[in-house]
Amino acid sequence: MLHIPIIGNWNYWDLDTVLASIVYSLAILSLIAAAGNKRGLLRFCGCTLLLVLAFTFGAVYFKVSNYFNFIPLRKLAAVAGRMIQYRWIGWAFIASGAILMILFSGRNKKAQIH
Repeated sequence: MLHIPIIGNWNYWDLDTVLASIVYSLAILSLIAAAGNKRGLLRFCGCTLLLVLAFTFGAVYFKVSNYFNFIPLRKLAAVAGRMIQYRWIGWAFIASGAILMILFSGRNKKAQIH
């Protein structure tokens, strides 16, 4: 999800354990919903996962932009902030999975009696 020089790569769990637990719980719940053919629950999990991912991205963005504010020189702090790189494949993988859950869940069609 992020590459921080000297420290290395950070995944979702390294970013925040609470948000990672929510994402993993939603993944397990969506597997149960897919196995049980619960379309509404699968759509809910996909939408919630997109919201959690957007919240995480916003929180990470603001944290990265303000991470080096302790450095008194603003230009040096900006250079240090630009050294942290996003690993877009991880973000895209989670977002595409959530979008696929929403798309494949389809609409709940009630049985029509003729």
